[in-house]
Amino acid sequence: MMTLEERITRLEDIEAIRYLQSKYQRCLDTRDFDGLAECFHEDVESSYGNGSMTYHGKTAVLAFLKRVMTLDMPSTHLIHGGEIDIIAPQHATAKWYLEDYLIHRRFQAKLHGAAIYSVQYQKDNEKWTIRSIGYERCYEYMEFRGLLNIFTLKKTTFLDKLKAARKK
Repeated sequence: MMTLEERITRLEDIEAIRYLQSKYQRCLDTRDFDGLAECFHEDVESSYGNGSMTYHGKTAVLAFLKRVMTLDMPSTHLIHGGEIDIIAPQHATAKWYLEDYLIHRRFQAKLHGAAIYSVQYQKDNEKWTIRSIGYERCYEYMEFRGLLNIFTLKKTTFLDKLKAARKK
């Protein structure tokens, strides 16, 4: 049984994590890389594109994000829910539902997708940071200006479940 003080601390930690994750999303979409750097632990691990792009350390993660999240590709990354679990006073995990929209001006394409973020957080000196972040796609839809529209299910949890169901 937790004391009232422990319960209040837990709720404060959950709100701090919710704030941190929202800041990550905002900084990503506004290309505020200094603000984004504040979100990460020095030894952060990232896994984007269903694990096809992994990076270790704040410098490497930020270099990747700066390279791919350019100003000529506007984006919106919306998170919903937030299943936050405080594992220990300095460690928490969360699952977030992501819905994203990106406009690839160079390729004249729009992307809309959904994914599930898995995030681990670490608290040092009373400050929470992202220790590990990655997602698995539920689906991804690309629409190209002109003749071609593509609905991609490659490398998605949905496709894996569909394949497994067909094998039964």
